Amino acid sequence: MPDPFPRLHPRPSTGWVNDPNGVGFWDDRYHVMFQWNPFGPQHHAIHWGHLSSPDLVHWREEGIALAPRPGGIDETGAWSGVAVVDEDGEPRLVYTAVRTGAMDSGVAVAARAGGRFVAGGDWVAPHPEGFLDVRDPFRVEGAGRELWVQGAGTLSGTGAVLAYEVSEDGGWRLLGPLLGVDDVPDGLLRQGSIWECPQLFRLGEDWVLLVSWVHRSESGESLGVTAYVGDLDLAGDAPRFRVRAANRLDGPEFYAPQGFCAPDGRVLLFSWTWEGRGTGVLGRAQVDTDAAGWAGSLTFARELQVQDGRAVCRPAAELLALRAGPLAHDEREVATAEAAWEVLAAGPVVLQVHDDDGAHEVWSGESPTVRVLVDASVVEVFTAEDSSTLRIYPRGEARWVLRAGHVDAAHRLA
Repeated sequence: MPDPFPRLHPRPSTGWVNDPNGVGFWDDRYHVMFQWNPFGPQHHAIHWGHLSSPDLVHWREEGIALAPRPGGIDETGAWSGVAVVDEDGEPRLVYTAVRTGAMDSGVAVAARAGGRFVAGGDWVAPHPEGFLDVRDPFRVEGAGRELWVQGAGTLSGTGAVLAYEVSEDGGWRLLGPLLGVDDVPDGLLRQGSIWECPQLFRLGEDWVLLVSWVHRSESGESLGVTAYVGDLDLAGDAPRFRVRAANRLDGPEFYAPQGFCAPDGRVLLFSWTWEGRGTGVLGRAQVDTDAAGWAGSLTFARELQVQDGRAVCRPAAELLALRAGPLAHDEREVATAEAAWEVLAAGPVVLQVHDDDGAHEVWSGESPTVRVLVDASVVEVFTAEDSSTLRIYPRGEARWVLRAGHVDAAHRLA
């Protein structure tokens, strides 16, 4: 099998990676942290890893930002959260500290001291009664007060986002649900037994609420990300989110996106893309994952936008710096054995990978603009209307073939 390790994407050289955490900009660098098991390719002993970059393209490993503390409030794991940069430019990490399990958890804060992050010994907000799986704190910018949200599951088995207000002395007060499944208007997406990793941004006149949802049933578990576009009602003591539109954001291997307001005003985000769970070229056997010693990656940097009333992801402009030279192509086809490449095309587009088992369709669609970015096993496709993230694992000798109504440009990436 060709090496599936995505060398251009942000992730450490080894270990398990899932949700991006602590994304932001300080000390004149971009920072991305993430759920990390540095000891193996399984979800276990969750730490926070840390990468930084001057340009969103070239990443430097910064080691461990947070680690589970035996006997502490995060003994089982330092789960998802964010970085908050104070007025003096100092970052703090606000995260879900899990002592023994999801119901025995709460919000913890780690301040930077001597170049490292040191977490407090107590939760600033323990797990509230009346809700399940409350986690993933996120601070809302532009609310006029220190407003935070967390993802949750209700006792009735539906997802919700909870709102909190933090006082000047650091005390957290639960205000109530910002949005629940039952608050979403009929006919709009409302999946999820649990809503995780809520993200709330103001984009122009719109507010966008992202929720990563887990749906559990007798037939198994499914995951996805819904983007709700609407209005943030701050008139009362408890804020409410009024939904006007909803759409699935990206997929199928795209989960737990985290964003931040960049210095230039853009909302930049990263997401987790896991190892494929399908069969054939769409799946990676666990024995292969264990042998490789790594699992999961973060996506390339994205910009979150509202287009025609719906939320969409666009590749960050900085990714143009990955282009390392032209890739041979004709007017309608690109065929390459390169591990990392990009194509700009239009019209009906079909992307295939050819390997020892034959030709396999990876993605197809029709749009006035189609941009395909491939980095080993990670495929990110951006059309004029949408985006998709997939994981692909060809067997033996592999060659990519893209056919389109028109190929406008093709590049090697490095």
